Amino acid sequence: MSSVKFPAEYYKDMVENRYFGKVDRKDLGGVLRTFTPGAVFTIQSAFTTHEGRDTGIRKMFENYKIILHKDFTHVVDVESNACSAQFNVELTDPAGKLTKLSNCNFFYLDDAGKFKRVFVYMSGPNVLV
Repeated sequence: MSSVKFPAEYYKDMVENRYFGKVDRKDLGGVLRTFTPGAVFTIQSAFTTHEGRDTGIRKMFENYKIILHKDFTHVVDVESNACSAQFNVELTDPAGKLTKLSNCNFFYLDDAGKFKRVFVYMSGPNVLV
């Protein structure tokens, strides 16, 4: 259990603005700064895990021309430094093919307020390869 507690608003900002907002703007440096160096990112619905901020996680964000995350709903557990987010996502690949998903992610933060563990459940195929 973490000794540092963040206000509930911190999680919404961290997930929607600092993380997904930067994913949508293709700000890879900004995205990576939301993770600890040893972070683990699991796409549970695809039984896939990416380990390490600068290795496995970095590679996930290079496949789409247009990315849009929207319609967020959050559940925050301040005592455990955890937050879930349900949302919709629209992805357009370089060939113009649109993929729409409804996902739910579970985020776990360290004492510095960065993601140390993320679990993803997707409504369709794994787009984070």
